[in-house]
Amino acid sequence: MLRLNYRHIKSANEMLKRLIRLKRWTDIMSDDSFNEMSKQALNSFICYALACFAEAEGESIDWTRFPKYALYRAFEKTYVVFNTPKRKYLEIFQMQNISNSEFAKATKRKISEVADKEFADFLCESLGTREERIFKAATAIATKIELLQLHSRCEATKYDLKFDDIRDDMAKYSDIPGFNQLSDPNGNLFKLLQVISDSYLRHHTRWCEFGYVQPCSILGHLYSTAVWAYFMSLEEHPEDEFLATRRYFMGIFHDVAEAWTTDVPSPIKDYIVGLRAACELFEEKVLKENIYDKVPDFLSQKFHLVMFEEAQNIEQHRAILKGADYLSADSECWLQYQLGSRDPYFWGAILRRQPGIDNKTVALTPLCGQLRQYFKDFCRIKCNLERPIELEHLSDAEFYKLSS
Repeated sequence: MLRLNYRHIKSANEMLKRLIRLKRWTDIMSDDSFNEMSKQALNSFICYALACFAEAEGESIDWTRFPKYALYRAFEKTYVVFNTPKRKYLEIFQMQNISNSEFAKATKRKISEVADKEFADFLCESLGTREERIFKAATAIATKIELLQLHSRCEATKYDLKFDDIRDDMAKYSDIPGFNQLSDPNGNLFKLLQVISDSYLRHHTRWCEFGYVQPCSILGHLYSTAVWAYFMSLEEHPEDEFLATRRYFMGIFHDVAEAWTTDVPSPIKDYIVGLRAACELFEEKVLKENIYDKVPDFLSQKFHLVMFEEAQNIEQHRAILKGADYLSADSECWLQYQLGSRDPYFWGAILRRQPGIDNKTVALTPLCGQLRQYFKDFCRIKCNLERPIELEHLSDAEFYKLSS
């Protein structure tokens, strides 16, 4: 059982900052929409589906290992591997007879340095398990999906070499239940994953109307929300890792309907009478048509368990999931200021989320609340506001005048 501390929380925030900055496929092109944060969201979505297939086949799955390995892999990417393919490292290792196990040792050592040994030990509990292998199989499918998206942007010879590498990697996982169905380009499941990967979720930039410096996709936001939902749940109930795991996957799925609905901003939903309710009905419609009706019945039932829109999930998990959603948005606003934006909108957006926290409809645990306070203090200073006055009721014109 892990007892979270603020150093764990701060190290996760730093990891997320690096993860969204770390681009993929940089030997082909430079595109902010293909970054490691978006990839980790896609990995986790596919992992959930694979684990459901395995469980349906009678395998005993320890679901609590998946978020641990997802976080371990994110730290490994941002502190050890970066965007160099692991196979290149392994080829280099052979030059000096370096053991492949040094990857895991180096990753654990880095996690211990930026957080602590207890946190590193907690994440490393997932290594060498069946669940790690399922997650790796999911990453292979996700990598194939991304490469297919880039087909027209890649020189033919280079594309063929990369496709051969992926095909060789995927061959290692054909025994995993559901792997062949999820990786079949002609199947409904693979086509669903392609839509999720190559859609509004990846290509729409959050905060695009304002002075953003770091592009933030909805797909990446799903992963960030999942991480904060996981940590807040562990902080609140450290003995219940299964609850934290469920909330992790709820974070991964919480805005997936926007692949078909796009994102109607909350202020507009509340500005037009009846629009919020209509949007919710529309989300139910597209989820049924594009997910529930397109997957096997057992998988449809499993997806319902982690869909935020479900009535039982709203009642039991809404406050924590909204808190994670808010914290993810706050971290994106903080990142804009840290990287140089001076647009006062981001500071106002942080403050406009405060009433929900104050009236307890949105939950923030103490450690994550401390992180939000750090975001607020940092952004207030960067926005040249020297006193923490109440701003959420100001008009945009009044706010801009005060902050300039």
